[in-house]
Amino acid sequence: MTIVRSACPLNCPDGCAFMVEVTEGGLRVKGDPLNSITKGFICSKGQALAKRVFSADRLRFPLLKQEKGWKRISWDQAYALFSEKIEETVSNVGSWGIFHHYDYGNNGVLRELDRRFFQALGGVTEPRGSMCWGAGYRAQELDFGGVYSSSYEDLEDARTLVLWGRDPAVTNVHLMPYLLTAKKRGARLIVINPVRVKSVDFADDFYQVRPGTDAALALGLSHIILSERWQDTLFIQNYVHGFEEFARRAKEFSPENVEAITGVSVTQMHELARRISHARPAAFILGYGLQRYVNGGNTVRAIDALAGISGNVGWTGAGVHYAHQYHHGKMNSVQLSPDRYQARTYPHPVLAEELLKADPAIKLAVVTRSNPLVQQPNSQLWREVWRQIPFKVVLDTVMTETARQSDLVLPVATIFEEEELMRTSWNPLIHYAQKVIESQGEAQSEPVIFTELAKRLGLEKDFPYTSKEWIEFVIEPLTAAYGITLDQLAQGPISAPYIPKVAWENKEFKTPSGKIELSSKLAQRELGDSVATYVSTGSSEDKTEFPWHLITPHPGNTLHSQFHQVDGFVVFLHPDLAGKFRLNSGDRVIVETKNGQLAASVVLSEDIHPETVVLPEGATTDGFGVNQLIVGKGSDVGESTSYYETYCQLRKWYLD
Repeated sequence: MTIVRSACPLNCPDGCAFMVEVTEGGLRVKGDPLNSITKGFICSKGQALAKRVFSADRLRFPLLKQEKGWKRISWDQAYALFSEKIEETVSNVGSWGIFHHYDYGNNGVLRELDRRFFQALGGVTEPRGSMCWGAGYRAQELDFGGVYSSSYEDLEDARTLVLWGRDPAVTNVHLMPYLLTAKKRGARLIVINPVRVKSVDFADDFYQVRPGTDAALALGLSHIILSERWQDTLFIQNYVHGFEEFARRAKEFSPENVEAITGVSVTQMHELARRISHARPAAFILGYGLQRYVNGGNTVRAIDALAGISGNVGWTGAGVHYAHQYHHGKMNSVQLSPDRYQARTYPHPVLAEELLKADPAIKLAVVTRSNPLVQQPNSQLWREVWRQIPFKVVLDTVMTETARQSDLVLPVATIFEEEELMRTSWNPLIHYAQKVIESQGEAQSEPVIFTELAKRLGLEKDFPYTSKEWIEFVIEPLTAAYGITLDQLAQGPISAPYIPKVAWENKEFKTPSGKIELSSKLAQRELGDSVATYVSTGSSEDKTEFPWHLITPHPGNTLHSQFHQVDGFVVFLHPDLAGKFRLNSGDRVIVETKNGQLAASVVLSEDIHPETVVLPEGATTDGFGVNQLIVGKGSDVGESTSYYETYCQLRKWYLD
């Protein structure tokens, strides 16, 4: 029996390591016990990766769309056609006439060779900003000078744990043992969320906040701490910049006003403020839905400030956990130096609108690691954009909606059919995913595809390596500094030696002042006087016609549209809201926004905020997902997509 070590490629906090066995019935995937965080346990999403390899839906051969459907073609034909379209576009309108859409459908380091290829062409049109987390990321860069979190193990020393917009019991299951250990040691676990999520089952307290008002809640807590003089004055004097200006801003958020804004009572706020300031160390563990509003950056900044004034940064058991960028600069990048190319970029939130106006116009679109016709906001407009592009190419493992609406579809290898290097922005482990089996059909790995294209276009000097050699190139600095080799990684995941247990323990923040910056010239330049965006309220016109807040989280067994095979939508409503429309579980309802409408089956739940409509993403009907309801709006910082900045109306669907 041969066991091969691999790793999960999904863009997930846990970063599981796999032990893979080839059997007559397929692949048997188990967790690698040498992974110090996951300790041999993997979730259903990891298991689904093995099932996908042999799935009947799997793409196995290059396909070219013709009038009467799809035609199987050879790789030589596919490469010749793809190369011809690239050369034709560059010759006629320049490289900006090529649009490359990518995201994080695969978290492998070598997957970024797609970007290297288009950089080698001189730079193409591509998105900038973020679909998922850019607002919070930029917020922490402004506040701390970088994005750094303490280790999961460090959370065991916390006395107060605040899961703010995060549901690790579903989305980050390997974090739960550390939280439960902290509870056994006496810590109090608190959940703040518009929905009574699964993690509440393990929590001591639950604060149900109105969607989009988390910044107001954080400022209200800061108001109480400052009014009661519970702040850590010595910490503020030594490590905080801009405190006076922040204190003036927090003064505007009295507990009574914040109760009216958030729905969290004054009594609850006092209890939580006392806990954060007195039962230290306190750790704030933030989710990404928290910042998917127009005020998303200010929301994270308000929580960072709450941690700062209460002295909960840079100590064991404390801190604001969002993500980390420890790997930056520690390994070689497969991307080209920026002085080699000039890309044309448009912000993710308004990408479709900008592509329609682009000059030169887009003549060739290439999609990797993503499914924009489902994942991007404003799905109807994206269909129009897609129709106007003369030739579209998609690289994927299955026929996604974007692939169905394209011209050339190239089958790519799964993680078990290639070599990859994995690292995440949450935990410290580096994984070498080794090849387990040969590719199904004629599927090829993306490094092979882009290397072959480079050869055909005279760019081979920029693609000199095999996959294994690329990985060795990436880890060269680790080999030189720490003696970490590919042979060692083949024996199991290695914890990056440069990642500390406690973030900011030395209190040397990477801001211009060297302190936590609650106010700064840089933040003022990017945000302006943005007190209005501390609360997400929508326009008065929106609220009159569309009074209910729409939230579109992904369900527990999927990541966005990956693995989700179910047609049709399910909407979750509080019984009080459903009662306004005489809706019961099982009824059909029309969910309508300014941007569109869809029909969904109703499920009643006391867990939902009574002013909120929860419509999980991932499902589709006729190729359209929930994003047909959402118009692209940018966040206050980070050019992030504000998926949750959407209001809706409900109508009971009466069948004829």
